[in-house]
Amino acid sequence: METTKERILVQAAGAFAARGYEGVGVQDLCEAAGITKPTLYYHFGSKEGLLAALFQERFGAFNARLRVAAEYPGSRRGDLAGVLLSTMTAFVDSARADPDFARVRLASSFCPPSSDAYRVARPHLEGMYATMAATFEAAAGEHGNMAGRALPYAASFIGAADAYVGLYLAGDFDPDAEFLRRAVHYFRHGIFS
Repeated sequence: METTKERILVQAAGAFAARGYEGVGVQDLCEAAGITKPTLYYHFGSKEGLLAALFQERFGAFNARLRVAAEYPGSRRGDLAGVLLSTMTAFVDSARADPDFARVRLASSFCPPSSDAYRVARPHLEGMYATMAATFEAAAGEHGNMAGRALPYAASFIGAADAYVGLYLAGDFDPDAEFLRRAVHYFRHGIFS
């Protein structure tokens, strides 16, 4: 059974995905969730607190999934292609599983740095970038020409993955496993040259 807090988070994700964080008022959220303002404030303290809780839950889960997919050392050493494919798949599958939050995550990545949404998202965004940078740093031991380029590679990879997520969310394209395999091949071809 869904709790009041969970219902508010679900409604907030849908509203923020549809109209953006700034385009949604507290009253809108309360009406959508069938609650009063004091109830929202009781659970989250503020609209920004609601966004922080949403990010803690969903961005936290996304980043955890990403860390597992992007883990390079250990038994997957030497299989950077497989790691990148797992990671690219994690981006797309996460959007399939939770399209509302995928839209909120993408929007928060590109909103003004002075905005509430970016301020709340920033630690989670940094975690996402750190995960990918760590993958490329670990791989640099086997691919020497990659040394010192972990952050640009992470940004390029995340940008490509998010482009496919955006196309999926727009209903323009549903990348299948073969497409993702080719996308990783194209990415790798560029970084290994």
